[in-house]
Amino acid sequence: MLKLLIELGPLLVFFATYKYANIFLATIWMVTATAACLLVSYLVDKKISMVLLISGFILLISGSITLLTGDSMYIKMKPTLVYIIFCIILWIGARKNQKPFISYVLGSAFKMEDAYWIVLSRRFAFYFFMMAVINEVVWRNFAESFWVNFKVFGAIPITLLFTVTQVPFLMRHHIVEPDSNKSKDGDI
Repeated sequence: MLKLLIELGPLLVFFATYKYANIFLATIWMVTATAACLLVSYLVDKKISMVLLISGFILLISGSITLLTGDSMYIKMKPTLVYIIFCIILWIGARKNQKPFISYVLGSAFKMEDAYWIVLSRRFAFYFFMMAVINEVVWRNFAESFWVNFKVFGAIPITLLFTVTQVPFLMRHHIVEPDSNKSKDGDI
């Protein structure tokens, strides 16, 4: 639950602040909430996930430029940059003859052969590319309030839906570890 709050907290703070103020104050609070989430993540886990670190770094840059210039374009481009970075990381990981990067994120929950991790990496790379395109279309062609609502009520459900569609693939190719509590004879 804490991990979900750390991941989604800054976005929810942004959304709530935007509803009562403006995009600039929402950006200040999102940057502040992200810094707090990075700190909490480090204090609890003694490390910060690469996903949170990349997203936080891009937010710090795009949020700072937004506030310094007074142009909200930069904060609107932040999701696109994050999606493209994740797309590139996953695509490169799938292209190399080494363990794909996505296995480091999901590997604690699922065990699969590298060939299946590569397939999953490509799928997620394509997903992130499509989300980058969607974010660009939305922020460039719709009102700012529509874009803010899309970030919460569009991007999150799309992400959940895409992830759920990958569960059958994960379950089909998951390697079940032998139960170490049983003896070799099958006696307990």
